[in-house]
Amino acid sequence: MGIPNVFQTGRTGMVAAKAAIATSGHNISNANTEGYSRQRVMTEAAVDSNSKGVGTKGIIGSGTAISRVERVNDEYVEKQLRNGNRDMAGLEEREAMLRQTEDIFNEMNGDGVNRLISRYFNEFRKLSNEPENEAIRHSVREASEAMVQDFHRLSKEVENVRHHIDTRLEGYTREANAAAEEVRDLNVRIKIAEVGGAPANDLQDKRDQALKRLASYLDVSSYKDNQGSYSIDIRGVGPLVTGPVAQRLTTDTSPADDQGKIEGALDLKTSGSSPGIITHVAKGGKMGALLEVRDGLLSTIQGRLDELAYNVGTAINEIHQQGFNRHGLQGVNFFAPLESRDRAAELLQVSDEIRANVNNIATAAQPDSPGDNRIAIAIAGLQNMAIMNEGRATADEWYNSIVSDIGVAGAKNRSTLHQQADIMTQLTKMRDQISGVSIDEETANLMQFQHAFDASAKIIQIADECLRTVLELRR
Repeated sequence: MGIPNVFQTGRTGMVAAKAAIATSGHNISNANTEGYSRQRVMTEAAVDSNSKGVGTKGIIGSGTAISRVERVNDEYVEKQLRNGNRDMAGLEEREAMLRQTEDIFNEMNGDGVNRLISRYFNEFRKLSNEPENEAIRHSVREASEAMVQDFHRLSKEVENVRHHIDTRLEGYTREANAAAEEVRDLNVRIKIAEVGGAPANDLQDKRDQALKRLASYLDVSSYKDNQGSYSIDIRGVGPLVTGPVAQRLTTDTSPADDQGKIEGALDLKTSGSSPGIITHVAKGGKMGALLEVRDGLLSTIQGRLDELAYNVGTAINEIHQQGFNRHGLQGVNFFAPLESRDRAAELLQVSDEIRANVNNIATAAQPDSPGDNRIAIAIAGLQNMAIMNEGRATADEWYNSIVSDIGVAGAKNRSTLHQQADIMTQLTKMRDQISGVSIDEETANLMQFQHAFDASAKIIQIADECLRTVLELRR
């Protein structure tokens, strides 16, 4: 082995140390970059291709060679993080919508519809004591108007939450498309960058981040093909990203269906399946949670409110029509008749006759009976009658069950959200332990690589001095 070979050995050591220093510097500069996976230089002993394995040339090494710059990353932990992020995002979105729904039924600062229903019946109870008292008749009409207006308020605010959900759904659709397109573009860029055999570590980190964002919107599954490109499927639907191709998600208004979606609400569609509507198939993440709340919980709440309004209005009308008003007329409706339960809370109205004249309120079971209060008593008695749930619940119990179910759903979601937050904390710690950058560790590595660089430079310096000595011997 000649002195030039010693020069080569020192040079390879300096190159390897310089690469390690640069990589540690890259790690340090990205210590606070979200989703960054630390990198490390992997080296191996250089093999002299001209060595035949005899003499000192086959015994003495030829220095070092950089085999690759490795990305320290655990795909299993990354997958768990994506799934955890999906669940966390869905729970947070559901929590936001549930809080808005709870605020609708919050009666701390005013009367709820159940109290207004009770007030209405109590006013009728007062009227039964003084059926000829016109002031009390005005109170009955005012109480009925207040009850009707609160039904309208509840129906409108539930609809507002639905509209808010559709607005968010449109925004998330655009964001999900952007994330899918980013994964598609990075598939292409990574494939081009790795043609030469060097891994595109930073691009792979970006792709993992894009995939994590995409997974926060919908439940997706992902796998790598033979060329290292990610293919992504929406569970239960079909492909969203396949190599260099990305399907698009869209939203569009459509008629009501039998699965909870109302007229004019948005349908979620994809260009990658036929007929393309995936509203009731797509699950998980922010978009799945929004669709679940909109077509599940809110539709149930609205349906029960409509049933309450319909049953209360119909039951009162049935009794009121049998009575006689102060003009001796029978068959007057207290509320405008409702054709069906659909949208009953929105459409419930005091009849034109009662609005026009409080003397049209019927209290008597017989005509021309000034003191007759039997109809008023019968209407007041509806308060404690089981007119809901096929005769198994009163109006007050029915309404309280709606509020209770909303509260239970909110409490359950908050509990699950806290548990998921703890899970995400643990998963994040696991990833940080594997892929995270430790400033102290990298600083120590820098000192080690600096010493290695200096030592390799010393090898070249000594080889140079040896060569000078040999040259001087020849003089």
